[in-house]
Amino acid sequence: MRTLITVREPGRDPIPLVVEGDQFADLDAGPIDAEVPTESLYALPGLADCHAHVSMENLGQGGSITDDDIRSNCIKNVWMQVEGGVLLIADKGSSSDVSLEILGTPATTRPEMQMAGRIFASPGGYYPGYGYETDEDGLAEAVRAAAAGSASWVKIIGDWPRKGLGPQANYGVTALRKAVDVAHAADRRVAVHTMAPEGIRPAVDAGVDSIEHGLFLSANDLPVLAARNAAWVPTILGVESIIGFLGADSSGGKLLAHGIQNVRELLPEAEQLGVTVLAGTDLAVPHGKVALEAIRLHELGLSKRAALHAVTRAAYDYLGVARSFAPGATADVVFVRDDPREHLETLLDPVMIIRSGWIVMRD
Repeated sequence: MRTLITVREPGRDPIPLVVEGDQFADLDAGPIDAEVPTESLYALPGLADCHAHVSMENLGQGGSITDDDIRSNCIKNVWMQVEGGVLLIADKGSSSDVSLEILGTPATTRPEMQMAGRIFASPGGYYPGYGYETDEDGLAEAVRAAAAGSASWVKIIGDWPRKGLGPQANYGVTALRKAVDVAHAADRRVAVHTMAPEGIRPAVDAGVDSIEHGLFLSANDLPVLAARNAAWVPTILGVESIIGFLGADSSGGKLLAHGIQNVRELLPEAEQLGVTVLAGTDLAVPHGKVALEAIRLHELGLSKRAALHAVTRAAYDYLGVARSFAPGATADVVFVRDDPREHLETLLDPVMIIRSGWIVMRD
């Protein structure tokens, strides 16, 4: 089956392409069997959620989730992502490595995925019973074991509040640097959760690949991240949902609100310096709605074009996932009605989605 479509990327001339099997094909390679009129639409390679947790529906599931729950959630949630136009996910961890089983499912049933397995934290340094607890002495070996599997990312909790003490760093820079070296030797990347001031210095100085949340990054950290092509995934909506849960007047709520204000001040400078800022949902909104995070990033200081870049091409480039509109490339494309450079909200309502040659949705 050879289906003719027209692809018009924002700012580029429209080009005709044929979808044949799971790839784009040459127009002259054979007869056209069908045509789908898309010339009035704008085309993107797909949205990207770079802080997803497809093993869960919401944060409330974390304490009691079973491996069977994770398996069923993954199947359902990755399809929700596709239906929302999300064709690339960086999943930042689960309570169990069974979440990685989703990588064995057909490409037409899920986005392209890079995943962390079970999350690592120090004893008492994360939600009780979630993920894997290890002290500083055991962190590097735990990462070594994880890097031997199918996970392409390692997720480490860098700081966490302790009763009576407030936020504390889970690991010092020496332990984190050893973990990063082990992961990099195995061609794996390291993401570190940090929402408090205490976790920033060890994470940045250890050379981690992605700062998750990063509420207390400093202006001095931004050139460092840019120079080594590290990513920053602010997850604004996720942080704001936690503030709502804790209460704006609680100590934790006030700390996180201060962090959001810091992010507001840093985002324009991060854009100017070329820091790789990415969009991630962190269970704050339904799977497939990462466009809401892109909109929020714009509201907090990114230009519309930078916010669009964060939720599309920046993620593909950073994660090394090739996507082009040319014969021989994977037939992935998301069509939206309006020019997303000016109308970010159009990303919330895709008109048609093609994933690996499969037409998923048409308006």
